[in-house]
Amino acid sequence: MPGDRYARNAIQRWAHHTGHRLSDLLYPLMRHTLPYRPKMWWIPTLPVALHRRRRSPARPWTEPVAPPPEELKTVPGVKLDPVAQQKAMEEAPLHDFIRLNPEMRGVHSPTGRMWVSLLSTSPRVQRAARRRAGFTRGSKPAERKAAADPAALTAALRGEAARLGLSAIGITHYDKKYNFAEYYGLNVGDTIIVGILEQNYDSTQTAPSIRAEKAALTTYAELEDCMRLLATWIHAQGYKARPEGFVGESMNIPYAVQAGLGQLGLNGQLLSPHAGSRARLHVMSTDAPFVHDEPVDYGIEGVCDECQICVRRCPPGAIPAARKDSRGVLKAKLNTKRCLPVMGKTAGCSVCMKTCPVQRFGLPAVLAEFEATGQILGKGTDDLEGYDWPVDGKHYGPGQKPRIGPELIETPGFDFDPNRTEPPSDTKKDLSSDERLGALGY
Repeated sequence: MPGDRYARNAIQRWAHHTGHRLSDLLYPLMRHTLPYRPKMWWIPTLPVALHRRRRSPARPWTEPVAPPPEELKTVPGVKLDPVAQQKAMEEAPLHDFIRLNPEMRGVHSPTGRMWVSLLSTSPRVQRAARRRAGFTRGSKPAERKAAADPAALTAALRGEAARLGLSAIGITHYDKKYNFAEYYGLNVGDTIIVGILEQNYDSTQTAPSIRAEKAALTTYAELEDCMRLLATWIHAQGYKARPEGFVGESMNIPYAVQAGLGQLGLNGQLLSPHAGSRARLHVMSTDAPFVHDEPVDYGIEGVCDECQICVRRCPPGAIPAARKDSRGVLKAKLNTKRCLPVMGKTAGCSVCMKTCPVQRFGLPAVLAEFEATGQILGKGTDDLEGYDWPVDGKHYGPGQKPRIGPELIETPGFDFDPNRTEPPSDTKKDLSSDERLGALGY
C-alpha cells in the first residue's frame, strides 16, 4: 500500500485553503466578466504533453482481473427490471441535464465557482469538441470494398483504440432508454462503442483540489480527440460512426456497464476494475458489425457493500448506504440537492473518488487483500480515507468530517429541482443543425 506521499503539510494546507478563498473572493467579478463558456475555444493553451500533472497515462489496461470470491459475487453488470425500465422511459423520457436544468448555465450556478479550473481547461475541451463537431458535419465513410469478418474487424478496432491511447473500449447495442429525448434519431447505427480514458493518478489523489479538477477536464479533451480519431478509422473501413462528445447525448455509465467495462459503485459512478472511477467515458454510435461485449460481475457491488467508505466520507452525506429501484435499475440514488452545490463550491469535491480503494489500488489488489484477510484494502487508514478540505484548510481523517453549513448547500438565485422530469417550457424547441452536432454548450 502506498504511504502518505499525497498528504499535505501545514504550509501546503494553508496554500490550498488560501487558493480556495481567493477563488471565492474573485468569483462575483469573474462570473460576469469571463467569456461565455462555450466561446472560450480561442484562448491559447500549452500542449497537453507539457502538463505532467494533468495528462492521462494514455496506455491500454492489460492487467488481468481474476474472478471475485463467491461472497462478493452479485450479478453481471447491474440488476435490471426491463419492464420497469421501459415503463419509466415511456412515462418520463430522459433529458439532457442542461436542458432539464438551464439554471446550470446561469450566473448563479454553483459550478460557476469552478472558474479557475474552467478558465485553463475549457479552451482545450472546446477546441476538441469543435474538431469532433467538424468531423460529424463533414466526414463521410469511404466506399466499402467487401463484407468484413466481425471478429477480425473487432480485433482491428481494439488494436487501433490501443494505438490511440485509450485505456479500454467496450461494444454494446444501442438502447433508446439510455438516450436523451432531445437527441432521439441521431445515432447512425445500432452499435455503441464506449471509450474509456484513465485520468492522471497523482492529481486525483489530491482531491478536492483545482489540480484534480483540471486533470479530469484535460482527460475529457484528450478523450474527445481519441474518439474522433477512432471514428475516422471506422469511416476508413467503410462504415458510419458518430461520436457524441464528452457531455454526451446518452447516459454513458449504463452503456459502459452493459459493455463490460465495470459496475456501478455506491457513489453513482462507474467503477472500472483497473482505475475505479478515475476514468472518463465517451460513446459513439456506428453501423459497423462489431462483436458485442457482455456485462461482467467483477465483484464490485460486493466490494462496495463491504466497504462503504464513500458513504461515510462524503462531506454532505449525499451517498446512501443501500440500493433501491430507480427507473428499473437497482442502484444507490444520490442526493443531488446536497451533492451538486458542494461539488461546485469545492473544486469538484471528488472525495468519493479519492477515498475509493478500487480507484486508489485497483480491483485486483482489493480482491487479493479481501481473499487473504477478509478486509477491504486501506479501510480505516488516513492514507486512503483522509482528505484536506479547501473551505477551512483542515485535514479530516477517518471518522472526521467537515461541517457543511447552509452557505455550501444553499445557492441564492439558483433554483435546482432534482425531481424535475420535463425541461422548462422556454427551453423546449427544435434543435438547430449546429446544436445537433453535440450536446448543449459544447
